[in-house]
Amino acid sequence: MQNSEILALLHDLKTYLVTGGWPWSRRQRRAHLLGRLDAMTAQLDGGPHPAVALARARLEGAPVLRIETDEAHIEETPSGVWVRGWIWVEQQALASCDPGRMTKLRNVLADLPQQTCAVFLAHCVEGLAYPAIALRLNLGVAEVQRELASALLILSEALDET
Repeated sequence: MQNSEILALLHDLKTYLVTGGWPWSRRQRRAHLLGRLDAMTAQLDGGPHPAVALARARLEGAPVLRIETDEAHIEETPSGVWVRGWIWVEQQALASCDPGRMTKLRNVLADLPQQTCAVFLAHCVEGLAYPAIALRLNLGVAEVQRELASALLILSEALDET
């Protein structure tokens, strides 16, 4: 359900409750429910979290990333805010994800030296920057770059064989 639909539903429910459509046994329960609905609709009417605008600005001009114009769903963490978005995937990329190729990739990853694999996963899966990986693995940034280059070369050669 989209946020606009939720907002419309809440407004309709509020109107229904105010006109006495529900058989509430206690006036206080009704007042409490209306108060909660007021708070929820005010929150939704208030517009999106500021992180949505910032994320949208960062993605401006990116041909494969999109954030909906009415997006309001966010997830706050101690280190930042996640904003939900869309990523474009070409049909050709989907075709390259066949099970045999994925099995080959998993096998090659398992055979990588431990440090090389750790650097690759930290960068490509976790999205960590070189300095963060260097700090985590007690390496120099140049070593991280060499390990990542080595992993990418090994994986590329292995996948080109198929």
